[in-house]
Amino acid sequence: MNFDLDDDQRDIQRSAREMLAARFKLEEVRRLALEEERGFTEAQWQEMVDLGWPDLLDDLGMVELAVIAEELGYALAPTPLQSHWAAVIAAGPIEGRGTVGYRDGDSWLVPYLDSADVVVLGGAKLEGLVEGERVEALDPTRPLFRVQADGGGAEADDRALVLLAAENVGIAQHVMEMSVAYASERKQFGRPIGTNQAVSHQCAQMLLEVEGARALVYNAAWALDHDPKQAPLASAMAKAWASDAGPRVVSAAIQVHGGIGFTWEHDLHFFLKRAEANALALGGAREQRARVAALVFD
Repeated sequence: MNFDLDDDQRDIQRSAREMLAARFKLEEVRRLALEEERGFTEAQWQEMVDLGWPDLLDDLGMVELAVIAEELGYALAPTPLQSHWAAVIAAGPIEGRGTVGYRDGDSWLVPYLDSADVVVLGGAKLEGLVEGERVEALDPTRPLFRVQADGGGAEADDRALVLLAAENVGIAQHVMEMSVAYASERKQFGRPIGTNQAVSHQCAQMLLEVEGARALVYNAAWALDHDPKQAPLASAMAKAWASDAGPRVVSAAIQVHGGIGFTWEHDLHFFLKRAEANALALGGAREQRARVAALVFD
């Protein structure tokens, strides 16, 4: 099957990358994470509203949505768009900005709680003020709150799994490009470090991880639109691979960058934390592989 994007999908990809690159340069991502209490600005959200992105679940197929989700990951965009989409997937159309909570023991973890008009917990919509305590999140670019409320957790929708997996593809693609550029420019003993076999092998392995994840993500997105019988298996496979690949590629990028890659001043740690948080959300690689086995052998 050919998973190349068509002309319309490439136009969506290009316009999304251009807009996100202009609005979310890495210094702005850092500023939002460390200085902006809500993690984003209303002006940034309004621009996405003006583009119609919050309502795209009604307007586009999953392949097109995966294209945008990949670009969100590529830009490391600190925006409530993904949590809004997850809320719409879980509970249907939402007036204003939504977010969705995930069960964590006897409470819920809810991203962007303080800026949401509607909170979805276990498929139920809660409008108005929902109280929660802000907690330290693994991903500092996404504010996270703990909410005490009754109700069981809803089963994760495959569309939400695929969009998270697509975001990890974008993260991995970006840090791979950063690593290749650094390996081409950084010199030791008068030669680019990319000529070192160990470094070049790491970059080649990154490419393998990225392209494998991308193929599985777009296969799952296509199945969600056109082959619902295969969609659960395809979605679990995509989330499993991307959950492993995202953090692995960023970890390899840190190795390629050497000592500077481990510092707080470098941006790679933001990519690593986002990739790890996405990997754990809605069931990590182990849970998804167990689901794959159940779907194949049951």
